[in-house]
Amino acid sequence: MSLEVAKSRIDLLEHFDYSLRLFESNYQELLSVIDFMCNERVGLELFAVVNRWKLNEVLTHLGFKLHNYVCAAKSLVDHSRVLYRRVYKENAPKFDDYETEVKNRFEENPLSKFVEFLRTYCQHEKLPSIGTSMSFDSQSDEGFIFKVSIDSSELLKSSSIKSLPKKFIREQGESIDLKDTIKEYHSQIIDFYQWVRDRQQEVHAEDIVLVNNHFQSERINAINNFINLYSIHESAGTVKEQLCTVLTTDTYRELEQYKDDDVKWVESAIDIIESDVVLPDSLKTSLRNKARVGA
Repeated sequence: MSLEVAKSRIDLLEHFDYSLRLFESNYQELLSVIDFMCNERVGLELFAVVNRWKLNEVLTHLGFKLHNYVCAAKSLVDHSRVLYRRVYKENAPKFDDYETEVKNRFEENPLSKFVEFLRTYCQHEKLPSIGTSMSFDSQSDEGFIFKVSIDSSELLKSSSIKSLPKKFIREQGESIDLKDTIKEYHSQIIDFYQWVRDRQQEVHAEDIVLVNNHFQSERINAINNFINLYSIHESAGTVKEQLCTVLTTDTYRELEQYKDDDVKWVESAIDIIESDVVLPDSLKTSLRNKARVGA
């Protein structure tokens, strides 16, 4: 197996993470709007007669977020199919239990099919009717309880609805609790893709070792080159800029927690670099002195 083939497969897997992050981001955005509406103070304000216009504005915004969420869910499904075909079905390595797992989890899953239907409904018919309700529970410390829901009867009138989403809707009654629905779907999706990632670690074990070994070799070469040329470039740029050839973007992200403490930033950077190559004492002293001057 060549390094280039291994890298191309790993690159595809990393690109797929974008789809997962897109799904997660849209889930969190939708959930945040629902939680905002269900906050007791906000809910009471929105239910005031003089603020009905505010409620309408928030419901419209919620509809936009729901549209984005169900589209992101569909994109994740489509991207998964393409990834499987490109990486596993048409080439080695084999991931034979993937399709079986998908079938077992989702083929006869009413919730999954409902979310697929909702995406079709939002994109090809209209945004569903979303409402909010208020109740008071005297037995609870919460007091007023607010719920955001989708009207069931409207969805059941759709000409594109099939048996499984119809079953899900009817089981919910007159309305579908939006928060409970998206939380349960999110849980199922995250659980599935955690299984996928765990299996990919096994399926791509050789790819990962090959790519990691290459990366480690390149990193050590970069550090040694940095050491050899440091005296020439010692006065050029800040410490953080000088280390750009030996620190990864992920490392810079990790070190961002010390952005206001140059000394701590440099000490942590040195520790990370020396996990691979020990730096000369004179070079470390120079980096530390520059950090203190910058501080």
